[in-house]
Amino acid sequence: MKKTILGFTVILLMCISGMGISPVRAYTVTVQKDGIYGEKIPDTVIDNAPALFQKSVKKALKYDQKYKDADAVTRANKIEYPYDKFLDIAKKIKDSDEIVLRNPFYIYTVWDQADRGGGPAEYYFLAQQNGEKLCYFSLEIDETDHKIRFEYDKLMDQYFKYDEKTMKDAIFYEIDFITYAETPDKVYEVRDQKDRGNMMAGSDGSNLEKTVKKFKQKDYREKKDEILSYLAKAKKDGVSRKTEKNLKLELKDDYVESEDDSKDAGITKMIYPVIAAVCILVIAVVIFLVRKRKKNSLS
Repeated sequence: MKKTILGFTVILLMCISGMGISPVRAYTVTVQKDGIYGEKIPDTVIDNAPALFQKSVKKALKYDQKYKDADAVTRANKIEYPYDKFLDIAKKIKDSDEIVLRNPFYIYTVWDQADRGGGPAEYYFLAQQNGEKLCYFSLEIDETDHKIRFEYDKLMDQYFKYDEKTMKDAIFYEIDFITYAETPDKVYEVRDQKDRGNMMAGSDGSNLEKTVKKFKQKDYREKKDEILSYLAKAKKDGVSRKTEKNLKLELKDDYVESEDDSKDAGITKMIYPVIAAVCILVIAVVIFLVRKRKKNSLS
């Protein structure tokens, strides 16, 4: 009986100690909260960027393996966006690589303030592979279906004209489908998407013109203050609980608890020690009762 109880105890403790262990990954992915935007992105987004990046790499490669013998038309129809575009990037990653996600930024869309008043939804990251650029990608918060999605725009990755050295401390904003990077000394045009149409179509043109004109008249510091204040409010509001819950379900053990839900995390972290304590107490009571019964049978 003692051997049975001892065996049960060992197995139970092994199960408890094994809770929360994640599988070992062949390559590493870390994130740096550097640059002027690093601390302005919601913790739930930036802290889980490595896990979302790795999951997207895995999913792209899984698609490639599944349709490796298919013709080009079948692959184009079966491999979902954005993994069809991201696949070439995923294939470049080797087991020994160190991937660092750094220099996160947000493109402030000026017309949103005039026409929609929507909050920030998409945050961009530079992924470096062993110190060299691998790609740009983004994480998009969609509060309509409460998801945080990995996005990869191949055209942006190839043609985004950003130079970290000459554009240090740049703020990013978009006016009429042209993206600008502005430093204290100069304004750079880093992406032109004019072919997408006219921003005035379907919107309040007069209100938009006033908002854009007012923004353009501001200097670098004033624009920076407006953008960072906008992001600070979004970070304070945080990601909705439903979106956070869906992300936890998606990433499972790879989910990183953020400061946004530190209280909930603290409660969660206490669950395993409490379970262990209760189980050990139950085992002790069982052993005591068995010994007492055995003693009574002998007397």
